[in-house]
Amino acid sequence: MSKTTSLLVEAKSKGSYIQFLDLPDDALLTIFTHLDIASLALLSRVCRRLKALLNRDHVWMLFNDNFNILQVDNDKHDKGLPLKEKFRISHNREKGVYQETLLTNFPGRQLPWLQYHNGNLWVSSRNVIQSIKPSVHKKSRSKKDNTGHKLNQDVTKFVIRDEKIVSGCLDGSIHIWETSGSHTEISNAHSLDTQAVDLCGTTIVSGSREATLKVYSLQYDDSGGIQGVEERSCFQVGDRVWSVALSQGGCFCASGTAFCEGESPISIVDLNKMCRVSQLGQEHKIGAGVLDLLFEDERSLLTCGYDAYLRQWDLRTNTCVCCWEQQYDSAYYCLRSDGHRSVFAGTSRHGSVDLWDKRQTKSPVKTFYVGHRNSPVYSLDFSSTHLFVALDLQVKALNFSCYK
Repeated sequence: MSKTTSLLVEAKSKGSYIQFLDLPDDALLTIFTHLDIASLALLSRVCRRLKALLNRDHVWMLFNDNFNILQVDNDKHDKGLPLKEKFRISHNREKGVYQETLLTNFPGRQLPWLQYHNGNLWVSSRNVIQSIKPSVHKKSRSKKDNTGHKLNQDVTKFVIRDEKIVSGCLDGSIHIWETSGSHTEISNAHSLDTQAVDLCGTTIVSGSREATLKVYSLQYDDSGGIQGVEERSCFQVGDRVWSVALSQGGCFCASGTAFCEGESPISIVDLNKMCRVSQLGQEHKIGAGVLDLLFEDERSLLTCGYDAYLRQWDLRTNTCVCCWEQQYDSAYYCLRSDGHRSVFAGTSRHGSVDLWDKRQTKSPVKTFYVGHRNSPVYSLDFSSTHLFVALDLQVKALNFSCYK
């Protein structure tokens, strides 16, 4: 005889009624599976016991299809969030409920770049890459970390992978920092400014205004430190390179160009064979360059640029399998994907960021207008609770975990 049955028999013999809270946990959890979200939310306010039960993940798993939770790999805080809290944050994000916070101001108009990594936000400002600790609490202020790197020339792009920072500069150099503090420079990587860099394992790729894409290999000593850098190959891509990306396995490299000259705006290079295997976007209009691109897996590539489209390419067939059009015909300057359903894309006007669900192509889930000025979104990144946006004069954070 189960505990629930025994309670009912005992109550009947005494001529009394059993109350809802007298039921054991397994009975309450079974009842919860027949309730809707609004009823569960009300029940969680009744008492501490019900609140504790309703914080369990398996209570909310039935509603998993109702919410679009971001799949975040760069945020350790995400692992400690209960499913109920993730649903609430997802609901806030899609309804536009957030708190906007200023993280830093720039002394003048810039083209900043940023990346969120392990609880720290790294931001480039002129010739400095600075670390900022964004606060997850509403009343706390974000703090600038003393950690940072200063260069002789302005930083164009940088990337953080495997606890290393790789950056490109206007003088054509590439700089590499390790967590140990050691610094390696490739001083003559390009004759003109290095516009884009990426890192995967021991492979570094870089693109320049001189219309070249270069591949380098890191060489390590016995202690695991960088001993040197060897240039493996150089490719002519026909026009100024604005963006590069390596696939997760490091087998393929993609580059996006200005497409004012050349055969196509996107080139795919097989790094095992060291040859260009495909060219994408030949049908684009001249000048519809690719400003940012990102591998979701070895055969799926996301791109965006001046043609006002966010596109997904299948590299097995070299075709565009899906596209999402910016509703006001603004260029997309940057993009970030969670590798699942959600893609954030920053536009060229009014500090606006479009959140797309890849299952929908007609209109974005939500558009966020960051700041109060007409500025492009030069770079963006996100955590499980925040969206970070770099504008021409400042860096802002949108906190979706707030209560309103």
